[in-house]
Amino acid sequence: MIKYFGLFVLFQTTVLANKLGHDLTSLEMILEAGYPAEQHKITTDDCYKITLHRIPGPGKPVFLQHGLVDSSAAWLIAGTDHGGLAFRLAEAGYDVWLGNFRGNTYSRAHCTLNPDDDQDYWKFTWDEMAKYDLPSSLNFVLSHTGYEKLLYVGHSMGSTSFMVMNSLDQSWADRIELATFLAPVAYVDHMLSPIRIIAPFAWAVEWITEFLGLGEFIPSNGFMDLLAEYACDEGSWLQDVCENVVFLLCGYDKPQMNETMLSTIVNHIPAGASTYTILHYAQGVNTKEFMGFDWGNDEENEAHHGQKEPPLYNLENVNAKVALYWGDGDWLAQPGDLIKIVSSLPNLVVNYQVPWEGWNHLDFMYAIDVDQYINFPLLEMFENLEK
Repeated sequence: MIKYFGLFVLFQTTVLANKLGHDLTSLEMILEAGYPAEQHKITTDDCYKITLHRIPGPGKPVFLQHGLVDSSAAWLIAGTDHGGLAFRLAEAGYDVWLGNFRGNTYSRAHCTLNPDDDQDYWKFTWDEMAKYDLPSSLNFVLSHTGYEKLLYVGHSMGSTSFMVMNSLDQSWADRIELATFLAPVAYVDHMLSPIRIIAPFAWAVEWITEFLGLGEFIPSNGFMDLLAEYACDEGSWLQDVCENVVFLLCGYDKPQMNETMLSTIVNHIPAGASTYTILHYAQGVNTKEFMGFDWGNDEENEAHHGQKEPPLYNLENVNAKVALYWGDGDWLAQPGDLIKIVSSLPNLVVNYQVPWEGWNHLDFMYAIDVDQYINFPLLEMFENLEK
């Protein structure tokens, strides 16, 4: 049974001055924009404590789920001026909910395990996010709001986890009006991300975690140097980009990079993740399958999957209506892998390629023209659902 606990609501009537380079929390960013803010805490069936943030509104609920090593802040950092999707949805009257996966800044707690001391806390990947975090969060929103259906938007791993969840439980098609995937990731055998570098070692789970960070993803200096060598030329144009593991893993689009916002972005990402989550994508490079994480031995696989072999996830079982938004410069969601998603999803209703050459994985959150290419088309799509 999912346990729900804790809620506080904050209101602020004056908008604070915009702060570049800030490290405000998600709640503080919502308040700074002049909106009321709520925080809800829930406990999953496997005892992880996760946090939801909310900008309450009069309209139907929209749930936004962040991507790899990110948090609810991803939808807020751009603010009201530069195109934070959470604020665009709030402006349009939607009831906006922001998820946080286990292990990030806002969901770093457990009934019995201490993430600072217990390595067992970090033994999860997007398998567990799909089985526990996401359904717990969505069910809470539906119960709390009284709506029978909600709109879903997932970026990167937020799309991966939804596809796993729905492939395992087709009843989600009755509770999701539309699932929108920004930079959708399932198959990854064509990815350009330097995650490919560690793919040959991804089966040596215990050994490679020492290199990437024991349990929690805290990359060693050696790993960061390796990524920088792969992703950045000598004398690269922005030092902050080439010192941040998220940009090194996901890439960057120089013409769309909002340099004035960059210091704020790097203060919020990476927001925390397990090393095993990174390895999960690396294993997908090797298997060329959309499947569960191989923990390297029968005992661990039985504990996590209930079977000795990791399960395959069948996209043909993802029966919710889906809209795909993708860019041709995305290191993690390459066209060769997107073709498999497009050809497999039975209820694909929108297949939108961003009309900007080089649109990147992080552009969906932070690009200079994110309103023009993402937010406004998405809002129009939602409005058309009502017609």
